[in-house]
Amino acid sequence: MKVILLSAAMGRGVSSKSGAAKPYSFSSISYLVPEKDFIQGDHNIQKCGFEPKSLSMREDQTLYNKFKKITQEQGICEVDLLLEPDPENMSRNIVSDVKLVS
Repeated sequence: MKVILLSAAMGRGVSSKSGAAKPYSFSSISYLVPEKDFIQGDHNIQKCGFEPKSLSMREDQTLYNKFKKITQEQGICEVDLLLEPDPENMSRNIVSDVKLVS
């Protein structure tokens, strides 16, 4: 899946917001997709430009490091994402690899 990559994030820690310590972890990317017009019945909303989206990625330091290297060397750029089923929810996909589009 080719997308315009904005950023990647990965983190883990212990949250104590609710009083009891609760571990958390996350891993995701942000990317851009072209805006789409919305035309339905009496509604005609025209859009142009791009809309930011996010997608979970596999919690893997090596994968995060690939995203970091790409963003440091290329800035905002087009990449090809490899997706796989999310082991926690098989009806969703997560990012499992990334390659710079040349």
